[in-house]
Amino acid sequence: MELENIYIVLVEPEYSGNVGFVARVMMNFGFKHLILINPKIDFNEASIYAVHAKPILYNAIILDDLTKLKDFTDFNIGTTSKHGHDYNLLRMAITPRMLADAIKDVNGKIGLIFGRESIGLKNEELKFCDIIVTIPASHMYPSLNLSHAVAIILYELFLSKNSNKPVKFRESSRIEKEKLLEYFKRVLDAINYPSHRKERAFIVFKHIIGRSFISGREAFTLMGVFRRILLSLS
Repeated sequence: MELENIYIVLVEPEYSGNVGFVARVMMNFGFKHLILINPKIDFNEASIYAVHAKPILYNAIILDDLTKLKDFTDFNIGTTSKHGHDYNLLRMAITPRMLADAIKDVNGKIGLIFGRESIGLKNEELKFCDIIVTIPASHMYPSLNLSHAVAIILYELFLSKNSNKPVKFRESSRIEKEKLLEYFKRVLDAINYPSHRKERAFIVFKHIIGRSFISGREAFTLMGVFRRILLSLS
């Protein structure tokens, strides 16, 4: 994992101060790339809070839609304060420390996505993500301030970087993962998997692939297996 390959993504941030503080925290821990999706802020005000991290703020990439992030990243990690469970698979999440351990050997470009201060990430935006992360906190008030949440996760990634191991494999690309997921969909169709369960199965498989950060060879092997299944069924 290289910190310069990680993009901090804020979806429709609402408070200028938070964006400035996020830029400052990014500089504290050695992160350079900030992407803002349809920001609702005053950049002049945000720059006051950024202090010496103004260059990060001024060089931020502005996008009008989250899906355009695919042009920059290979993996996308969403964040939520709402814990998932067996009946809410979309929000099944790992901790920041588990995330740091999972991606320490990854060499691709990673988007770390944070939602709005008011409502966080919407379900459709979480579906865009490969993994979901949540910060354990008191049940009395589990929702952290945006900049505080960013700081905690970046700290864990920064700490993990010191124990990074050499990369021994090539991670699967975004295109390879999309093809793999498409094969999985085709298999579900071919075996007449109940339509009301398909989305659940797809989310489970996508999260498994996301958490494992499979290699390109592993992705091709799985695609080969799915192709044989489809041929056998046709």
